[in-house]
Amino acid sequence: MASAPSKTTVVKTVNNNTGITKSTTTVVSGGSSTVTKATTIGKPKTTSASTSVSTPATAAGAVLADVRWIVGPNDTGWTMCGPVAVANHLLSATGIEASNAEMECLYRTAGGIGDTGAPMEFFLAAAKHPGLAGCRLAAYQRAERAEDAGVVLLSVPGLTGAHAAAVVPGGRVVLWGAEVDLAGIDAHVLDAWTLNWHDTEETCRPFI
Repeated sequence: MASAPSKTTVVKTVNNNTGITKSTTTVVSGGSSTVTKATTIGKPKTTSASTSVSTPATAAGAVLADVRWIVGPNDTGWTMCGPVAVANHLLSATGIEASNAEMECLYRTAGGIGDTGAPMEFFLAAAKHPGLAGCRLAAYQRAERAEDAGVVLLSVPGLTGAHAAAVVPGGRVVLWGAEVDLAGIDAHVLDAWTLNWHDTEETCRPFI
């Protein structure tokens, strides 16, 4: 007697703004069933060049409530995730918003030309001098744990190369303008850095 054929059902929920897909796969075979859940990240179908945010925090290190994270000029064809990650960490730490033009300047200062990209440490060095949005990094160094970092470099299934993201309070990461739980996504942490900005009142001002 032939066994009953197995049946597989897949339910997917896709967020086109963030590129995050959550799927539930149910396999029924021989009277038993197996359920597998997964979260994957792809490139958002729609991006915005705007960098609109809510009212900035009044003190460095304050957590921004209901913040709209920076997406940056990712529709230009440039590999801009590095500058965007640094800009989102600056926003989280100080409440200061970097413009698209300032992120593009950081990209070029780090050696990026067109869609060439640049090593993450080059972006951090450029944020230390000459700076970003009138602010400078006081120091940066590799972090032992991603949860303690300010910026992480991720290997994401479906994406070519590494993707940089800011780590914000609560151990969450900002991906294409959305906060997601780092532990809950299908991504491998390749590298991580802690970032410390100079005091905003003393050093976050235009540099000559």
